[in-house]
Amino acid sequence: MSESLRETILLIVQIASLLALIVYVVKTADMARETKKSAAATEKSIEEMVEDRNMEFAPYVVVYFDALTDSPIFDLVVKNTGKTIANHIKINFEPPLQTSLKNYDLGELALLHQPIPALPPGFELRTSIDRLETRLESETLPKRYKVTVTYTGGLNNAFRKIEYLLDMNVFHGILETHKSSLTDLTHAVEDIPRHLEQISERSAEISEHFEALTAKLDQIPAQMEQMGGQIEKLSQQLEKLDEIKEAVIGLDGTVKSKTNKIW
Repeated sequence: MSESLRETILLIVQIASLLALIVYVVKTADMARETKKSAAATEKSIEEMVEDRNMEFAPYVVVYFDALTDSPIFDLVVKNTGKTIANHIKINFEPPLQTSLKNYDLGELALLHQPIPALPPGFELRTSIDRLETRLESETLPKRYKVTVTYTGGLNNAFRKIEYLLDMNVFHGILETHKSSLTDLTHAVEDIPRHLEQISERSAEISEHFEALTAKLDQIPAQMEQMGGQIEKLSQQLEKLDEIKEAVIGLDGTVKSKTNKIW
């Protein structure tokens, strides 16, 4: 084999090796990219799973106005509807919450001005705020509030912030659907003494009427005896009338028996 042919074959082998190496590098790069994408997708999936788990077991603090159907007063309610404890809860109203109730200072309401240390799942804090009818008719007191609630909690004890828009105008025109409650039972029990007093007064009136009727019944025998005497006198008078009638008839016969003479 000549020297030139050997060099040609060697060159071809080297070129083939280089091409194979290039293909290998490209394929390896593609595999690396796919592996990286797969790893990123897996990491994202794990992060989403962790986030979903955190959301599932996170505390969720809601703030709202509640108008009970058996009360003219509406309440402010702070409730944890989540599955874990909410900690260090702060509530801010914009504009500041006001009331028309006398001798009731919302500035002393701790849950509005101090952090709530902890709120267990399903637990709520409720306080009366104002008369609903008065508030809806007021032209000076605000009816719309922006409420910002911040707290920590959950599996990762993350800081959480939620904003609410509370509007009292939603209570306009709502027809009351009354449900019997403990308040109704209390009112019914409180009404018992009044009803008993009315029954007692009515019984006293009935007793007075019964006594008056008894007294009248007691007078009936005497009245009947008196009437019997009057009937007896009337009978005697009727007998005298019969005598008078007979006398008149006799006088009439005597007069008719006389002979009339013409002089």
